[in-house]
Amino acid sequence: MLRRIFPLILAFAMIFSAGAALASSSASAAVVPVSMTVAGEGTITVTLLNENKAAEDGSGTALTDIVIYSPLYPEMYFPTEGESVAPGTSRGFSCRYLFTEEMLDTAIPLSVSWIDGENAKGKDLSVTVQRTKATTVTLTRTASSKQASPGEEITLTYTVTNAGFTPITVSSLVDREIGGKSSIITDKITIEGGAKADIPYVYKMGRNTVASEPTVTYKDEATGEELTATASPITLGMVSSKISVEVLQGEATANGVMFTLNLTNNGNQRISGIVITDDLGNRVNPDVFALAVGESRQLTYNVLTDTERYVVFNISGETAAGDNYEDKTKSYVVRKYIDPSLLGIELTASVTETLNSAGSVEIRFDINNTGTMEMKDLVISEATVEIAEDGTEQQKLTELYRADTVPTGMFSTPVTLYVGQPRDLTFLVEMKDPAGNPYSYTTYVNADYLGVGNVKETDDAQQSAIDTLGASVGDSISKALTIALIVLGALVVVSVIAMIVLSSLEKKQRRDAARRRAARERRARLEQDMATENTARRRPRE
Repeated sequence: MLRRIFPLILAFAMIFSAGAALASSSASAAVVPVSMTVAGEGTITVTLLNENKAAEDGSGTALTDIVIYSPLYPEMYFPTEGESVAPGTSRGFSCRYLFTEEMLDTAIPLSVSWIDGENAKGKDLSVTVQRTKATTVTLTRTASSKQASPGEEITLTYTVTNAGFTPITVSSLVDREIGGKSSIITDKITIEGGAKADIPYVYKMGRNTVASEPTVTYKDEATGEELTATASPITLGMVSSKISVEVLQGEATANGVMFTLNLTNNGNQRISGIVITDDLGNRVNPDVFALAVGESRQLTYNVLTDTERYVVFNISGETAAGDNYEDKTKSYVVRKYIDPSLLGIELTASVTETLNSAGSVEIRFDINNTGTMEMKDLVISEATVEIAEDGTEQQKLTELYRADTVPTGMFSTPVTLYVGQPRDLTFLVEMKDPAGNPYSYTTYVNADYLGVGNVKETDDAQQSAIDTLGASVGDSISKALTIALIVLGALVVVSVIAMIVLSSLEKKQRRDAARRRAARERRARLEQDMATENTARRRPRE
């Protein structure tokens, strides 16, 4: 029986002794604070952990003969003399020390040794105090909306966070496109280390998109240095609700005038509930529709009227922001349809009086209304081309004649026109049918010849011009000879007078020259006499 139990007892003893052998101890180190901006005091703590189990009677293996020191800084003192660490507990040993600038960001070595039961143990440790800035300031900004209509308000909130250890003083906050060059704050703001401040600002949206790029200026109270921080930019866009409408007006027909409307959403938000009506309130689109940004839609609409009408298309809808959208096109004239087969105009222009000495000609306009309807609002104008200041050619119309009606049949009117010199003439003749639809015709003549309506009139006019020229040729020659003789006589008289004047001037010049020569001779003789007299005075007396 004992032989069976003994192996079990031996096994339990081996297991217990193995567990006791596995029990151990360890050491670790820490420093407070973990970072500093400048040199200052800190505390290094070395902690010993006794993992040995305590006996039921309170005894057990304690950690004794504890020694802690720094081989690089021997003046560091850890109070360990006579101290121990009971089994199953831990204990820290601290040293207060002044960390110099050179010690920051540098590992400080520590050596730890102790006795664990009968075993001597030891461990090399180190701690490091990080160097940090006194302040770590960040600037962020949020907006209540990033899109707004002109005049709408947006609340911007600027957050200044001081993640450092020392306080800062915020002196200015500038967001140039939002608040201009002046600071958004008027009074200085002090923010302690680890704190933050929210600065709200209300911005009224203008008519342009703006960018928010704020900069905060602050003073580091630890160093006295003035620093800045910026926030990432955001764009505040102007809400643009705009449907561009292209209106194409078709030709008038017996069934009316067909309009084509091309609509495009050129804004930056969706417009829904779109309804289009004409000037009389009639719906163009039977069903409402929506247009997303950049989306297009084409509509057609026929207008039939018995009177002159100015058609306008009105557009209404609702924006994504819930605002009403309203717009309208320009007006387009639509008149009663007139069958072209009922109209007919033949137009000719001819020169009935040639260019005279005053620079004028007489032109006759012959209008033959071959239709069955009386036309109205006749205007005859000369069309000329002028060069504008930008160098482009522009047509200029000079009104020559106006009449309220153009009856059926032949209609003629003479017009006297100043042309100055022979040149090509262009005329624009405008009139309207009974419904007011406009018609225009262009005709051309030259101002340097006689132009008439038929061959017989042309021959008669040419013969009359020849006879008149032959009857007056003799008188013209006589008058020319008389004028030539008179001019010749006048030239002879002028020549004689000129010769007399020249001869008189020549005689006067000769007299003046003789007087000047005589004066020079008298002056020379006088000088000679004076010289002779002076010589006689200087001669010695005998």
